[in-house]
Amino acid sequence: MPLIVDIKRHSLEDGPGIRSVVFFKGCPLRCVFCQNPEAQDPGPEIAFQSRTCIECRSCVSACPTGALAAGPALRARDRCTACGACARACPSGALALVGQPLSLEQIMDVLVRDEPYYRHSGGGVTLSGGECTAFPQFAGELLRRLRGAGLHAAIETCGEFSYARFAEWILPHVQLILFDLKVADSESHMRVTGRSNQRIWANLARLLSAVAERVQVRIPLIPGLTDTRENLAALAARVAELGGRSLTLLPYNPLGVTMAASLGRPHPACLPRTFQDGDQFRETIDWFAAEVARHAFTVRS
Repeated sequence: MPLIVDIKRHSLEDGPGIRSVVFFKGCPLRCVFCQNPEAQDPGPEIAFQSRTCIECRSCVSACPTGALAAGPALRARDRCTACGACARACPSGALALVGQPLSLEQIMDVLVRDEPYYRHSGGGVTLSGGECTAFPQFAGELLRRLRGAGLHAAIETCGEFSYARFAEWILPHVQLILFDLKVADSESHMRVTGRSNQRIWANLARLLSAVAERVQVRIPLIPGLTDTRENLAALAARVAELGGRSLTLLPYNPLGVTMAASLGRPHPACLPRTFQDGDQFRETIDWFAAEVARHAFTVRS
């Protein structure tokens, strides 16, 4: 059973209408700019936010392995088993256990609560992560139950998955596939994500050939990495070759910087710690719209 990082209700950013988003824990990519670094590793993790710590040391007493003997800020990670005892003892929420097993029944119980919002806004449920396709049987059964309950079902994917398993378990039940592309060049893609983009392109080609009406291709704009005009033009040209007819540009989101720090992971110093300037984003949109006009694309932002 996969671990779930969070179920975010009332989202307006993960598909049409008001949506609930289920964040699966575990991803085959290791993007240096990941917005949800807490969802990369499939196992449980402990996150520490120093700004909310009241230094009561309740966590030190609760830890069964002595990993917090020097305090939560100096946790001995080689002794930490991510059992969650410290998080349960923490009165301020400075320590949190990231990732918990939830049954299909528990997840559905949360999702169906907002059915009126979905119905009146044209919304629904989106499976995200991490990478929900890394757990095709579980995700597929959840999608099947969502469709059975009359709820619109979507997924967000990096495209790195087994197409055979995707086609068997997920494709029959998903109504919208939000397919993210990052870098066109294979070597650059390997450098910033840890994986080749060969299978990603192959999967996108098969999906556009089979169910183009269900696929929405998106490009997250990462300053200096994915937002260069060379990369954007190359991505647009390749998608056009494969039969895609719409692209969505997503503005840079720096929230992953803070979360990575709370997990004790280094974060690339080259990444900005603030949201993308609105004027700069609009300039990129305008240039991109003109660039891809010859491909007859619809550009969204």
